[in-house]
Order: sequence, then structure tokens, then C-alpha cells
Amino acid sequence: MKKLIVVAAIMGISSVYAAQELKFGDVNYFLKEGQFNLSADLSSTYYKETVENSDTLETRGYLVETRYGYGINDQLNIYIGLDYAFDREVENKTTTTDADYSQDGLANPILAANYRLLNQNESRYNFDLGAITKINVEDAETGDANGQESNDGNFSSGRNSIEVNARMGRKWDIANEWQLAAGVVYYNSGEETILNTSGDIDVDIDSSTDFFLKATYQYRPVNEFMMSLSAQATQVGELSGDVGSSRITDDAHVDMDFLFRAKYLITDSFIANFHYGMSRNANYDRDADGVMSEIKKRRENFYGVGVDLLF
Repeated sequence: MKKLIVVAAIMGISSVYAAQELKFGDVNYFLKEGQFNLSADLSSTYYKETVENSDTLETRGYLVETRYGYGINDQLNIYIGLDYAFDREVENKTTTTDADYSQDGLANPILAANYRLLNQNESRYNFDLGAITKINVEDAETGDANGQESNDGNFSSGRNSIEVNARMGRKWDIANEWQLAAGVVYYNSGEETILNTSGDIDVDIDSSTDFFLKATYQYRPVNEFMMSLSAQATQVGELSGDVGSSRITDDAHVDMDFLFRAKYLITDSFIANFHYGMSRNANYDRDADGVMSEIKKRRENFYGVGVDLLF
């Protein structure tokens, strides 16, 4: 009789683990072997910052973010990411003339891999390890304008980067799910060009390292509808570089990002979403050949729609 009770208890625990099957649309969902995933988000973006005793810049535009994923097996997924910015105008709000320029084009392409080390059916929690690299494929150019003349830049970054991360999460009942993530991002040294209206300026940027923590919660009251909220804190590392003949150093600081996403499962393999994100970022000091200034009033938000397909 005791043996039967023990067996029943073990079977009961196992059934609890297995009951909360991860479904397409869940935060912790992992592609199964042979599955292909395509996601695309279209967002309207806004960014503003003020350089002490200098300029206030506002950037408005649109960004298309796409991800293509494939399940090599039930434990290993790979992804490619391509992002493209358009109608992205930078305006100097401190001048009375029409001093603006565009920063459109392709961002550095993304290559990524995720490995599921543990899953919640067998180990109560899901635990993943991941790596992401962004590769520079074209010369990075920053535009400039003086009111009478403007030079347009692009959306490329002059530095390659590699990120390693770890994620832990669980769907603890039919409606509630969480995930915690942490990672480090290393940016190697790189180059870009400021297309100054009075002559190009070469910029040599040193390497730097960022660290981040992220928490996500999703509520799925019915199978077709999901709402998620995430918050991320990023320790942006000190950044130095040579801008022409000047040596410039930006202090380390912390950026906070928040994202809300509402998703609707139209079919078993097609999800549409609305998303809204905002950032509240810290001021930081800039040292330009011993002359100090503060970068402040840094505000950022975006909103848009997207789709997520599973094949």
C-alpha cells in the first residue's frame, strides 16, 4: 500500500510538471525540431537628448525588425535578424533654421543561437543559454546639417558586438508565466565617419562592455489572448573614442527600458501583436579634451504592430 502511495505521489508531481505545456506565444516557448519561425515588428520611434550648453536633438522615424528562427532540434534554435530604419529624421531643436538630416538603412545583421539546458516538464524550470552577434557589413556614417546644407547618414554601427546570456523561467499555471534574463554584451573597437557639412570627420571608437538584467511577466487568461510586461536595466559601460583630433569619453550609466505587448492568436500558427516601449535613461557626463558637459533629458519611446508565424 505504501508503495502504491509513493508511486501515485510521484505520478502526481510529474503530471503537475507536464500539465503546463508551453504553447506558441508563451514567453518561454522553444522551437521544436524542424519548426521555422518568422516574426516582424513595425514601430514608430522617438528619441531626444540634450547636450549641456549645446544642442537638443530629436530623432523620429520608423523601424522594421525581423527575426528568422529554426529549430535544429528540441534543444537548439538558431536565428537571423535583419532590421531596417526608414524616414528616420534627426532634427536640431536649438536652431531656428531647418537643420535636419536622415539616418536610414540597414542595421548590423544579427546571428543568434539558443540552447535549452533544462525544461520545466523535467526540471520544474526552463533554463536557456544564448549567444548573439551583430556584424558590421557597411561603413557607419553619421549625418550632419547646418540649416543650408545637410548630409544624410545611415543606420549602421561601426562596431561588431557579441552577447552571451542566460534565461530562467516557468509557466506555473495555465495563465501565468515569468522569465528572468541576464547577460553581457561586448563591443569591439570600430570606426565611423561624421559627414560634417564642412568636411568629413573620422571617429575611432574603443571597445566597451555592457551588462543587463531583464524580467518578463505574461498573463494568458485564454489561449487566444496574451499580455506581457518586461523591464530591463542596462549598465552601459564607459565609452571612449577619438573624434577627429579630440579625445572624448562618456561615463558609464544605467538605462531603463520597459515594454508592453498584447498578442492575439489568430490561428494556431499566426499571432498579431501591438507593442509599446519606453525608456527612462540616466544623465551622464562627457569629457572632451578636459571640457566637461552633461548629456541629459534622454527620452525614448516607440509603438507599433507586428506578426509572429510558426511553420
